[in-house]
Amino acid sequence: MFCNPRGANLTRSTTPASVAPGDGDTPALDNTCTLRRRELMNRPALPGVPEIEASRAEILARAKSEAVVFLSAPEQPSTSEEVRQLRRRLFDESYPWRAFADIMNRHRRSPKVLRQILLTEGYLYAEKPTVAALLANNVILSHLFDEASLSVIRGNRELTAEKKGNEYYWVDGPEQGQVARLWLFDRAAPKGVAFGPSRLVSAREVGEETGVFGIEIERLTEAAVVATLVYPNVRVPAVLAIKENALHVDCEAPLPAAERGKLQADRQFAKRHTAVVARLRQAIDEEVSEALPFDEPKTEEGQQDGKLRQEWKSAYRKGLFSYEFNGDKYSVFSSKGVPRIPQVCVDFVVDSWERMSGARWLGLNEGRVHQVGRIDFDKLDIENRRSVDRLIDFARDRPEWFEVLEFPESARVTFQDRQRFFKRLFELRADFQPGDVVAILGPRDDEKLHYHSFFIVAADPITGMPTQVAANAGRPRIRSWEAEMQNAPRRGILARIRPRLAWLEQVTGIDPKGPVDLHSAQIPIASPSPEL
Repeated sequence: MFCNPRGANLTRSTTPASVAPGDGDTPALDNTCTLRRRELMNRPALPGVPEIEASRAEILARAKSEAVVFLSAPEQPSTSEEVRQLRRRLFDESYPWRAFADIMNRHRRSPKVLRQILLTEGYLYAEKPTVAALLANNVILSHLFDEASLSVIRGNRELTAEKKGNEYYWVDGPEQGQVARLWLFDRAAPKGVAFGPSRLVSAREVGEETGVFGIEIERLTEAAVVATLVYPNVRVPAVLAIKENALHVDCEAPLPAAERGKLQADRQFAKRHTAVVARLRQAIDEEVSEALPFDEPKTEEGQQDGKLRQEWKSAYRKGLFSYEFNGDKYSVFSSKGVPRIPQVCVDFVVDSWERMSGARWLGLNEGRVHQVGRIDFDKLDIENRRSVDRLIDFARDRPEWFEVLEFPESARVTFQDRQRFFKRLFELRADFQPGDVVAILGPRDDEKLHYHSFFIVAADPITGMPTQVAANAGRPRIRSWEAEMQNAPRRGILARIRPRLAWLEQVTGIDPKGPVDLHSAQIPIASPSPEL
């Protein structure tokens, strides 16, 4: 557990999150806000869920979730004794995996029963990190439902999923047309079935409004929330209104003139950082939707990962529609005419940066041209753009472009020691923020050392914990740390590469609105000896 909440108090954050501070305007700062805070502190408090907030950072790093705050805990309606026993085993035992396996074996063909066991008031809900990861990474909609159409509430947004064959697909929302996956704290029901009162509010909106880097919640009430907004160099007492199941800034208490200047600088940095991370996320979302293949031959003679990309490039430029390797045939384009260029993990990183700069392999109906953007790593002095360790070397040698943090072997915490791994990640969360590249190293089942690399793409606006990562490990996906690292638990973090903001703005063509001291905007966390 990484936090020590008092009642509904939440952990202070000390790291920039991936937020969009709107137009950068500061909410009204007036003395009436101080009076409003005092009045709310005397109102009856909602209970929240202290158990979740005590382990919030680990839960959200292990289970993909929208950033939400629970006002009260959901409760399961009265059910059969068998269901109650199975729920006790799943949610209360120290090692819930056997209980989950028993539940699935007994009731795999009974979706209504599984809903009673696995959902709580319709929420995919857990208060313990281990159970949260188990449910979020293993429960799918077709386990729980067989109706034609479903409603899924994620944060404060209601989405629709429809069944096609054995899977559900999103009808709307940012992942429209893709397979519908449940996130932790999602609430699901057949279309037309009314949900009860919401137990939670979304915290995403308050971050988007202000560029806040962390939130200390001091009191939850039905009318509003008393909180302190945490920035790198200043703390702002505030009141957050609850509107349409989301938190919004209602008012902020007045600050001294010197503090107001710091607040403006912090918000300006957040606005600039958000703009480049949004461009990165756009490039990543494109690769996810294109389902680019991992560069691993179907038939291998020894280790041949990475061999398909050159074959694909040759076929693409020759005007071919397919190519062969080791007797197997591969398509140059998808059925929609999208180029299917194979990627190893570091290709995903470099390709994403190049896409941010405007680079593209044009589609079937656009002509076979490689459109070069503002950055082309093939033209740079990099020994091997397809090697993780060479990318680290390249970044280290370009301090004007990148800031590199490296962890010697003696200081690495392997993922198999999950609680220690996430505890250390939380302690060093200022060193791991959206837009950063993480490189991990360690043995896999073959006892050989393997590298892997991925982006951090989201952080929790409450704690500042980095929560979601993006990589091509089979195909491009956005996942939790748990889902990304669980196949190689003996690996630990080797390095973190942070592109400098000015370089990213140059690469993307974004014009910064005013100078910002890049170093003063980084939030320090005291850590005598980095270890992860």
